[in-house]
This record gives sequence, C-alpha cells and structure tokens, in this order.
Amino acid sequence: MSDFDDLKEKLDHHLEIFRGKIKVIRNKKREGLVRSRLIGASRASGDVLVFLDSHCEVNTAWLQPLLHAIAKDSKMVVCPLIDVIDYMTLEYQSSPVVRGAFNWHLDFKWDSVYSYEMDGPEGPTRPIRSPAMAGGIFAINRHYFNEIGQYDKGMDLWGAENLELSLRIWMCGGQLFIIPCSRVGHISKQRFSNQPELVKAMTYNNLRLVHVWLDEYKEQFFLQQPGLKSVAYGNISERVELRKRLGCKSFQWYLDNVFPELETSKGSL
Repeated sequence: MSDFDDLKEKLDHHLEIFRGKIKVIRNKKREGLVRSRLIGASRASGDVLVFLDSHCEVNTAWLQPLLHAIAKDSKMVVCPLIDVIDYMTLEYQSSPVVRGAFNWHLDFKWDSVYSYEMDGPEGPTRPIRSPAMAGGIFAINRHYFNEIGQYDKGMDLWGAENLELSLRIWMCGGQLFIIPCSRVGHISKQRFSNQPELVKAMTYNNLRLVHVWLDEYKEQFFLQQPGLKSVAYGNISERVELRKRLGCKSFQWYLDNVFPELETSKGSL
C-alpha cells in the first residue's frame, strides 16, 4: 500500500511489457516489511525466493552465483556483497569483502573478513561465512524458508527480522554465507531516529528475538538497555514451540561455533 501515484496505475502500465513474468501484489492496508514479505512469499511458486529491497540496483551476473550455491545445498542461505548507492547523487560505489555481524544492542554492522577465509584455490571468490545478514537482500530455497518458520509474523513493521532469521538459520541446522561473486547496489537511507512508530517497532521486535533465541545471554542485552526489561513483546509461544520442533541448538553453540567475537565483547558497548 502506497500513497505515491507513481506506484499505482503508472506502475501497472510500465509493467505491461513484463506481463506473465512480474506480479504486483498490493496490500489492502499497511502491513510493514515483515508481513509484506510473507505475503509475497506465499504467492511465489519458484524453487528459490530472492528478497530485494525496492531501493536496489542489481549488478552484472548477480543472480547466478546465488542460485548455484543454493543448488549445491538447499539449507544454504546466501547474500550478495552489498555495494553502496549514494542516496543523494546515486553514485555507485563498490564495497570491500565484509561479513554481517551485530553487537549486544542488536545493532547490525559490517565486520572485517579474516584473510584465511579467502585462502585456497577460490581466493577472494570463496563464499564467506556470515554470522548475520543485513536482511534487505538474500536468497533462500522456498521450501527451506517454509520449513524453518519463514519470518516471525508477530513482528511489527520493520527491524530485527534480519537478525532473528540469521540466528534461526545457524542454530537450526542451516548456513548463512555472503557470495563475493554476486554484487547488488543498495541506497543507504537515513536512519529513522525521528520516527517514533519505527523506533517502537524495532524495540518490540528486538525483544521478541531476545526472549526466543538468546537464552541466558539475554541479560547481556538488558545490561545495555535495562529500561526494556519490563516492555511488552507480545505472545512468543508459537516461536518458542518452533524452536523446540526444529531441534535448534543453544545460543551458546552459536557463540562458540559461528560468532565467538560477540562473546568476547560481553560487558562492553
């Protein structure tokens, strides 16, 4: 659902030349990013789902490396390297090889890749293990997406869904990689600190993640933000049951095997 005229009849007219290849699905009310993606995924019929933010520009031969990785392992979830498109000038700037990470505030950040991860015959084209995804751009086997519980439908609007899915992938038997041979440009928009509705949704979603996935380490999150201990986060019983049904590992396992650098930062900001 949009208030912009360019995304109504004008868009339908523009997409006529792609009839049969592109479906435009319009929500009847504002659903937010999480539920809108779930609606789109429910209408998809291909073997692979590729999620892209609208403010992206794909690069040459970006899709084939992602599909190739999933074809080799249906439980491998893959992201391209995300290049930067300046939101004012639209200048396209290539990014270095990095991986996704986060801190105890659950703020997503980009992290350096160790040189040994690019050793071997594949060199800098080798897929990079990533503790987390940025969330805007990734590909996943459609059946696997459904198997591991899609997105948390209880999350609101936008925020934290990328980290929640990242933890679920790793802790429940999957793998998350960045594929350096695939590049997609992304317009980096300004932060939403001046939009209370989105800040509230981010807090709510973070708390759902914390109480389902962080086990005893949720206290590290509350050390940073003690005022959130008493904030409501809705009913998480379905997500707790999902974790049990999938036989997911502990957050301690995740720290030991995927992201040990996070544990070493305990007590720091």
